[in-house]
Amino acid sequence: MHRILPTLSSSDSDSSDTESLASSLQPTVVAYPDEEVLCLYLEENDHLYRIRKNNRIVYARIFDGDVIPPDYRTDSYRILLHLRKFPRWEEEWTTITVRRGAHGLESTLDEFKPHGLNLAKLDVSTAKFYNISDLSTVSRIGARVFRVKGDGEIWILKIAQFKHEIRYLQQEVAIYSELSASGFPLAPRFIGYAYEDTRERTIGFLTEDIPGYPPGIRNLEECTRTIRLLHAFGFIHGDTNRYNFLITDKGAHVIDFESTVALADVDSEAASREVDVLEVNLRDESGRGRKHG
Repeated sequence: MHRILPTLSSSDSDSSDTESLASSLQPTVVAYPDEEVLCLYLEENDHLYRIRKNNRIVYARIFDGDVIPPDYRTDSYRILLHLRKFPRWEEEWTTITVRRGAHGLESTLDEFKPHGLNLAKLDVSTAKFYNISDLSTVSRIGARVFRVKGDGEIWILKIAQFKHEIRYLQQEVAIYSELSASGFPLAPRFIGYAYEDTRERTIGFLTEDIPGYPPGIRNLEECTRTIRLLHAFGFIHGDTNRYNFLITDKGAHVIDFESTVALADVDSEAASREVDVLEVNLRDESGRGRKHG
């Protein structure tokens, strides 16, 4: 399965809004059919790559900013030209760490563990798990969100590409679990979890793909009704930009619960403030929070 997924550039922010960091890998001719750079995260002298290698997802970390020239760092083919020269690249590994030692580049295999959700903190007793390699990408919606096909159906997949994104995903799946258990009717139906290789590497979740469109100010009443209902179920959404709603024939559905918190954990005015700001958010034409499609 061939995919070109987004790459993340350097950032000193821990914000979950990775859209501001995202740029696409250049769609070059793939010289290595069994290998592909899916995405990357760059900080000074600390480069992290998520790679498809022989039908497995693996991670390469490089503690030397000069190993790959700057002009090569967002081109999958050129990145692989350099990565394949690393010592021990052709061996079997899940993570590889590369440093410059006294005698040149040195590689350590499986020095760090790949990231994953803490499943012990989630009720997964009846959950379905899907291997990401069994899902085919239909389209990209956001930096970490994709429309995928699995079991003959179209779903929405949201992933944590790297470790620093896991805490946002952990928060969101916990909220989905509580909303599903309590019967909240205006959020996408939770389908299951997505993993790389093993369930210990669960790095995403799947929800139903709801047909709908982002609201405008004419939909203020519907969105207000949905947010008030969410409050009645005990939660503050936390990010009511217009692209976190979908107008459907059953009303305004709300999505993206990375910033959602329990009503009991915020001050008494938080709910009214969230309702009050809806009109401003629905009039906002800046594109803040926009998904790609």
